[in-house]
Amino acid sequence: MDKKQIGLTLKQQRKRLGWTQKELAKGICSQALLSHLEAGDYMPAAHIFIALYQKLGLTESLMTLETYFPISNTPALNDKCELLCRAHHYAALKTFLLADETIDTIRDTDFQAYYYYLGVAQIQLGDPLAAKVHLKLALAETEKVTAISRLSLACLGGIAAQAQQVKQATDYFDQAFDLLNETADSRYDENVNALFYIKAYSQKLLKQNTDALNTLEEGITFSANHHSHYMISNFYYLAALLVDADISKQYQHNSQLFEALYHEKVFDNI
Repeated sequence: MDKKQIGLTLKQQRKRLGWTQKELAKGICSQALLSHLEAGDYMPAAHIFIALYQKLGLTESLMTLETYFPISNTPALNDKCELLCRAHHYAALKTFLLADETIDTIRDTDFQAYYYYLGVAQIQLGDPLAAKVHLKLALAETEKVTAISRLSLACLGGIAAQAQQVKQATDYFDQAFDLLNETADSRYDENVNALFYIKAYSQKLLKQNTDALNTLEEGITFSANHHSHYMISNFYYLAALLVDADISKQYQHNSQLFEALYHEKVFDNI
């Protein structure tokens, strides 16, 4: 169930920070409710979910891959790359990737992943021009459609959306999603779930809130069809932000959206 995954995400991040349930719940909800949310008994109301995520330091612009692509035949370097990515230490990641001792170990088959990681680091460090160069190098590494190439295209779409370049963003996302649903199950990579998040986040930047919500619903369906929980918490969080900020009041109450998405009642107090 999606609520189980959301509860697990909250619990894991809370423990990572060394907080008690009481410390996290303070000022947001009762400890009893948080306990139920972490256990996956309930789906949290949007305002509570947003407050918990923000207090935990989980922001809409950050995400992690489900599995990380190797860049070297040296396990220690692959582990360090993954560690820096998961911790969102992008300045350190960039320094690591540009170090001679890292570059010297990269295999020809892994340069696509290398350029992708470097591009992502540069996006997060506020250098979109350099990021575009390296993401395009990632695309040039192979003519095959890979999870990395789809993610690279999506990131380019995100850069375009940040610059309010609607047509460019749309074109990049069209390429990223091309024939995605026709991909054989045997070739499914959970990381492609993130495409829906990056697209929805980009649509939010472009003030296309309804389109973003539709994209998130598509992402939830796509993930469920592949029996995957990866990105579910992120989908829910971004949906909560979208509905919470929807000044058109198209959605009269936050729980209406989530009942439509998850087909169950949400709870905001206990």
